[in-house]
Amino acid sequence: MFQSKTPVLSAMNKRLAQSIGVRLRNLLKLPKAHKWVCYEWFYSNLDAPLFLGENDFCICLRESFPELKTKKLNRIQWNKIRRLMGKPRRCSPAFFLEERAVLAEKRDKMRLLQQRKLNEFNNLKDLPDEIPLHLVIGTKVTARLRQPQDGLFTGTIEALDTNDNSYRVIFDRPGLGTHSIPDIEVLSNEPPETIPLSAFQHKQRPRLQNLFSPPRFIPSLGSPSQHLVNNDPLLSGSPFKGRLLSLDGGTYGGFPIRFLVLVTRLSKILTIKKDWIQQVKDMNTQAEKSKSYLQPITVDFQRKYANIVLELDKLNKDLNEYLMGVQEFCQEMGPPHGVTVVDQPSEIKRKCDDEAQELGMFSNKKTAKNESVLSLVSNLTSLMLQIRTFTQNDFNSFEFKSLQDTLAEIKSGMNSNNINSFQNNVEIHINHIQSGLTQMGNLSAFSNSLAE
Repeated sequence: MFQSKTPVLSAMNKRLAQSIGVRLRNLLKLPKAHKWVCYEWFYSNLDAPLFLGENDFCICLRESFPELKTKKLNRIQWNKIRRLMGKPRRCSPAFFLEERAVLAEKRDKMRLLQQRKLNEFNNLKDLPDEIPLHLVIGTKVTARLRQPQDGLFTGTIEALDTNDNSYRVIFDRPGLGTHSIPDIEVLSNEPPETIPLSAFQHKQRPRLQNLFSPPRFIPSLGSPSQHLVNNDPLLSGSPFKGRLLSLDGGTYGGFPIRFLVLVTRLSKILTIKKDWIQQVKDMNTQAEKSKSYLQPITVDFQRKYANIVLELDKLNKDLNEYLMGVQEFCQEMGPPHGVTVVDQPSEIKRKCDDEAQELGMFSNKKTAKNESVLSLVSNLTSLMLQIRTFTQNDFNSFEFKSLQDTLAEIKSGMNSNNINSFQNNVEIHINHIQSGLTQMGNLSAFSNSLAE
């Protein structure tokens, strides 16, 4: 009896699917419905990273409230968040014009990157992390055709025209022929090849020979990170290992050999650290799921998590050691070739600390005598002076270390009862400002409304 009902149910589902398919086909015959489908789900290779990535609101929400772990909030809580973030401009003619201009600018930047014509990394902060490459001849694509027939059709790339940013496409359907289609209306049938945005940060190195003085800093070869080099095929397995490490002050390709060794070790540590961080993310996700299902965290899980944290701490110490070595080489290489030497984090912090103490002495006029209070005011003032310094110039992530050093110094001199309040009212906002200094493009929609 049970077996006889199975084909009946299958036939009913088949008829239902046919009915839905006919209704969907009739819907897509309508011009407005067809356009809606194209606008909603068809994104070219150039536009997909821009439209399908994380939206500005989610980015601002994550940066403004990094400790917010849930999205299930009631209306009162959402209204509180919206009031704190400010009301962005939406659905006004000026807003749409500005959004179209920003989109056109991003498209132009990505096209220049595809052609290797733009190398200024400071102007690329608003672009996605992965840049799609040009489609090669012979690639199977789906393109939006306007004439002689409006719709989405499959075809093959025949040529690329960078002057008007279009592809020459031979369509598969008989009678459509060959047409030039803008690159914003061409989507490859296979996942496109991409290149990381960070690759455009590395500029071409000068060809310099024997122009550097011997380095003053090099971590000892017997350091705790020696196993990273011994297991590195570039350094341990190379037949030139003995020769490279024995040349003191020698150069290779215009760069000091010890500098190249430092950079290689640094790259190796970063690769290993990336793998450990991914493991931490996976374990955090697993722990959140277990907590949501009221499942206990096992001892083995805690032990494994603690081991990963200890490994990351060891890697961070080694990473800081090699970063300081590379920084000293950069300080030495820059001035002879007309490159302005950036202030090290310790130097930036020292200058701001001195200026903060001078401001405190000038403004105090002996009205406050508590040394701990004066020290706290001086450190907080130094923190604001450092932020002012970073906003006036372009700095990399290494220079922002002075902010974290100052925060750690302030917390070390605090009473344990005040640390939680300091983290919620000061540290979280400093981290938000630091993130905004490198990602201001994500905050533009909200900053404009506040400026108005």
